[in-house]
Amino acid sequence: MNQRVIKALSALGIGKGDILYIASDITSFAIEVVNAKQDINECFNELISGLQNLVGDSGTLMFPIYSWDFNKGKSFDIRYTVGGTGALSNWILKNRPDFIRTAHPIYSFMVWGKDANTLASMNNIDSFGQFSPFGYMYKCDAKMIFFNVPIRRGVTFTHYVEESLQVPYRYFKPFSAKYIDSNGIESNRTYVMYVRDMNIKSKEYMPDSFYKDIVKEIKFDSFYIKLLGSRDTFRLTADDLLNNGGKNIYKFENYELDWSNKSYYKNR
Repeated sequence: MNQRVIKALSALGIGKGDILYIASDITSFAIEVVNAKQDINECFNELISGLQNLVGDSGTLMFPIYSWDFNKGKSFDIRYTVGGTGALSNWILKNRPDFIRTAHPIYSFMVWGKDANTLASMNNIDSFGQFSPFGYMYKCDAKMIFFNVPIRRGVTFTHYVEESLQVPYRYFKPFSAKYIDSNGIESNRTYVMYVRDMNIKSKEYMPDSFYKDIVKEIKFDSFYIKLLGSRDTFRLTADDLLNNGGKNIYKFENYELDWSNKSYYKNR
């Protein structure tokens, strides 16, 4: 199974020096492993090592391990706080000491490779800003991989586009809680997130068909892998927000995207 995944990624053009953001739903993968009576830890190790070999020492791997407990005032421990964005990232946190966790308590990543230390040393207070890992993804045109995940569930990069454009339906909101660093030292910290105005009723849309002109896809057995370039995604998303009322990004119920009213939301 692992060899098929790596072969599929190679067929999509992934190779040495690439920067990969990997969103995954490994449920089906795990079921297949269990049915084949294989050791799950061994299979996950083989998969991660296969990805490392694919991009090489000149490449970088980024696995999202987002957690929203900090938003609720709960403490964040960079060593142990699990994420809510997939079992594979949490498995890496517990089992792969060759990965480093980036510092933001809400939108962190498990990272490995050439730029791992650069990413881990980022001190971005802002979740989606220019100097965050998302800004790095845009600057380096990272390749976003969606393994058995609909694009809309994994394309958090959309929020980087929204903040870059300063969309009028979001505003900056601070969150404060206890933060425990890699040395076990606890402190009170405040981080900022570009949040949606909850008075505006909306539902994330982003159908996979929206990305049809920029996506690469490969299917095998019951699995699929989709690939998007960060800069192509930025251009497509920005164009929809600026010129189409964001109709492919959200289904707004009581609001129409109005750029002339931006300052009201930005400064709330």
